[in-house]
Formats: sequence, C-alpha cells, structure tokens
Amino acid sequence: MNDETVAAPRFSPRRLAHANLFVTELDRSMMFYHRVCGFEEVAREPGISAGFLTNGNTHHDLGLMEIGKETRTGVGGYVQVAESRMKRAGLNHFGWELENEKQLVDAYHRAVAAGVKIHRTTDHQVSHSVYVFDPEGNLNEFYADAMTDWRSVFNPELTDLISSHWDPDLAPPSETPNYNPDPDLRRVDDAAFHSLRITHAALVARDIDRLRRFYEDVGGLTPVAESDDGDFVCLKGTSAAYDLVLMAADDGLAPGLHHVSFEVDDDLDRGEKVLADSGLEARQRIDNAAKHSIFLRDPDGLEVEFCRPLDRGAAVALAIAGEKAMRPYLV
Repeated sequence: MNDETVAAPRFSPRRLAHANLFVTELDRSMMFYHRVCGFEEVAREPGISAGFLTNGNTHHDLGLMEIGKETRTGVGGYVQVAESRMKRAGLNHFGWELENEKQLVDAYHRAVAAGVKIHRTTDHQVSHSVYVFDPEGNLNEFYADAMTDWRSVFNPELTDLISSHWDPDLAPPSETPNYNPDPDLRRVDDAAFHSLRITHAALVARDIDRLRRFYEDVGGLTPVAESDDGDFVCLKGTSAAYDLVLMAADDGLAPGLHHVSFEVDDDLDRGEKVLADSGLEARQRIDNAAKHSIFLRDPDGLEVEFCRPLDRGAAVALAIAGEKAMRPYLV
C-alpha cells in the first residue's frame, strides 16, 4: 500500500463489532468463551472449522476458527482463509460495523481509487464485507449488515457454508441500517462474566505512526486520547467511547494482537470467584476512576479483558493511563 495515496477511503465504521480469532482447538475455545464470557453459541460452520458466539447484540461478538493445514473455502470453493495464514493461534480479523451498505460501497470505491489493496469482498448472507490488511498484516473486515433477521442464517440448526464472493457493483447499495439499535440481549446465568459486547481491542505496532495513519485514513477512526510520547493512541468509530488501542512495540511486547476487551454488566468480584472455583486465575485486576477490569488468558494464551466502565467520560480521558497501568503485567 502506498502511504501517500490512502487519505481518501475512510470506511468510518460505527464500532468494533467482533473479533475473529484463530484457535488450536475449536470445541475447547467455544466452551471457554461460553462459560467464561457468557456468550451463547449461535452458529458453526464445520466446513471451515469455525464457530460464532454472541449475547444477541449482533450476529457475533466472536468468531473462532481452528487452525489447520488446509485452505478454508466457502460456497463454490470461494477462498476465505488461505492455509498460509493459519500457522498459530491469534488474530484472524477485526470486524468493523458500518452504518449501511451504501457507506460500505462508497468507501470501497474510494479505497480502490486510492490504490488500497483489497484482500477480498465477501457475501456472508448476514452481511456484505470488504477485507483489507493493515501495513503490519492485521486483517480488517469492514462490513454492513445485509438483513435484520440474522438468526435465520446464524443459528445452531444450520451448519451449511454461508460465504461466497460479493460484487459491490452488482446491485444498487442499500441505505437502510440493518443493525438493531435496541437488541434483545440473552444471558448465560452461570457464566463467570455476563458480557454485553466487545468493547475494544489493542494492537502492538512495529511502526505506530504508520499503523495510526492506516486506521485514521483507511479505517476512518478518530483519535480520542494519546500519550505525550506518541507510544499510545486510542481511536474510535462513530458510536463508541474507543474501539482500538495502538501501542508501540518494545523489548517486552511483540507486535500483533495484545488483548481483546469485553464490557460486563455485573460485579467483577463474583466473576473472579467463579473463575477461582473453576480453577482459573486472573492475570491482573485493575481498578481506577475509569473502570474496573480483570485480565486472564484464554486456552491458547490470548489475553482477554473483562471491564466494567464506571464513567464513560473518564473512560476516554483515562484510557491511556489505564492501558499503561496494565501493560507491565501482559508481557
């Protein structure tokens, strides 16, 4: 990608709506994110060794794909994930939710005109998507929901492949928002935590200035807080406090996914006790004026945060301080 040509695209998503992770054992990870995070399993695609979980606020807050030695293909042999990308557990992609399909298609055309390399465009039935790698190899899915009744496609009774190629110019794009602004949330009562939604993710950057330019100029995210030395920056979509934290790599932090965070609706003390009773130990607990949070590792060692914001204004103002506070514990 030519950094001098990416000022125009600006997909400008509403929010970070899901993370899709590579895992070593799908069943084990599905159970972890169900029993610990409190998300329901809503769908599986055995043909691509994938599963999806949510509490109902969107079709999935989490997608999980088991790593393997074969390329994963969707409907009609459509290549979804090449074998070369499935070497280890970690980030598959971030899912960024846009207001509507027209916004997505317009941004796609701006990206093509600006010389941004499009990885693929996909019809997931529940959504239409444009995939773009950032300069450090992290994949981003910019998508718009294509239907309101996503449970007609994402439900445990259906196990067919659902994804195929999408042509953004095949039909006039819809200007109708298909996300639900007031979703029917479901609760896994005996889970350790009762997650409301994915709230943000953090990336460690080899070149934080270049990565920041990508997420501002191509992603269309807005910076809301940053450190004086430029080693941390928090960015947001159009409807969230902040969605993405970028931090500069150092001797203790390797580039790539740092953690994924979920907002919870209840007392963290209860969750910590449930964890302990299950033989799981929190890695770190942080309590400050912005939020209370607990960090632990999933079965593949990926960092997961459960947070309860106390003051959403403070959550933005103190975002950098909060990230710096937990950084030494997550190396």
